[in-house]
Amino acid sequence: MAETAPDRHDAPAAPLEQLLGLLLRGVGPADPQPTAPGPTVSHSEARALFELLATHGIAQGELTGLLGLEKSTISRLAAGLERKGWVKRGRDTANQRYVRLQLTPEGRAVAVRVWRGWQDRQGRILRALSERERAGLAIGLGGLVRALSAEGLLDDLPQEAEHVRADDAGRIA
Repeated sequence: MAETAPDRHDAPAAPLEQLLGLLLRGVGPADPQPTAPGPTVSHSEARALFELLATHGIAQGELTGLLGLEKSTISRLAAGLERKGWVKRGRDTANQRYVRLQLTPEGRAVAVRVWRGWQDRQGRILRALSERERAGLAIGLGGLVRALSAEGLLDDLPQEAEHVRADDAGRIA
């Protein structure tokens, strides 16, 4: 007997799928800091700047893995960041085969500005939710992260994301 696909309108999956679709369409390619003064930064540029800020410099190949992008895409991204004066590329002193990326002072300032913009936005969004909604969101997102990781869609699952339980919700909210 042939298997049939489940009805996409089965409750409660349909509302969740609709909400997730709206969420992803709404925040995907938008400028990460639309109200912040300074140069516009693309989503990919922002992610790269955040990684460079967190690591104080990184091999270009490591950035490929962290961002989940192709080597050629990272190479173009790094070249663009270099043209803007936000990163400097050079050979790794420990291994000359590797290209190492470092933030310039201007790049560090842009990265910090964008990071603060994202943190401010996240704070506003979470403050707009009720305590009950924040607790439910923490539990649901913890489950979503675990499920995505189990499917191999997330690498290096953060330790804290593995153990979000219902009894943690009050602390998180």
